[in-house]
Amino acid sequence: MDSFSKFTQSVSSNWTPFADKVGRSLTQYKQLASEKLTTTATVTPLPSDYLALERRFLAVHQAHQSLGRLAQKSYTPPYTPYDMQRLQQQLSTLTTKLSQPSAAPKPAEQESNELTTYEHLLGRAALGVSEDVGLEEPLGAGLFKFASIEEKVGDARVVLGRAVQRGFVEPLDEMGSGAVALGMAARKQVAAARLELDAAKSSMLAATKNVDEARMHVEAMEDRFVTCIEEATKLMEAVVASPETLRHLAELVSAQLAFHKECAALLGDLAPELDEILTTQEALYRAK
Repeated sequence: MDSFSKFTQSVSSNWTPFADKVGRSLTQYKQLASEKLTTTATVTPLPSDYLALERRFLAVHQAHQSLGRLAQKSYTPPYTPYDMQRLQQQLSTLTTKLSQPSAAPKPAEQESNELTTYEHLLGRAALGVSEDVGLEEPLGAGLFKFASIEEKVGDARVVLGRAVQRGFVEPLDEMGSGAVALGMAARKQVAAARLELDAAKSSMLAATKNVDEARMHVEAMEDRFVTCIEEATKLMEAVVASPETLRHLAELVSAQLAFHKECAALLGDLAPELDEILTTQEALYRAK
């Protein structure tokens, strides 16, 4: 008998919060349906300051989602597969003009399980063709130098991707699942409290008995509504006013700057070398 009594008490203690939650949800849905289907439903307006803050909060949330998604896609692996075979076929056309027709481009032996970028693929394709053309030939020498630089540019892009992931994408994800998520949940609480308040007001207006009890319920719902607004305001303001988003944006720009500086230095060294090889080849071509 004692065991059965404990069991029924346990069921009752677990059922009561669940029943309260279901009851509140039904009240909210009923009020929401009334507002959608009629023009006479009571609707308590939200404070203008709250609405302005909410718009700013949602704008920050949207910035986190869109910028984080684009940065993830643009700067971090896996990179979009490149048509390696087509590239090698194009470069092999040059080979047939400068070497024996039987020569064929070598496969990209350098490909591995390491992170691969477009620059890596482009450089490795050029390297394979340069060996077939011959490094003693101007084109072969130029392709070899190009391949060496593109490999380094590819390595720099991998470093960029890791820096963006670590300094921008991951921090924004953490904010989204932390402070931003709390603000979004608080907004839902405000919406729910507003629906419950208006449902209580409608019930009080329609009451023919127990009017005082209905009025007390409205006052309790008003207090809850104000409390929810204050809590949501605090949480949303924490996101909007936080310098963290701007700090992570600065990290993104810093990573981009380092990458482009290194690329500029590498390509700046390559360009005059290719110009010199081109001048030599033009001179040899005209001398024939």
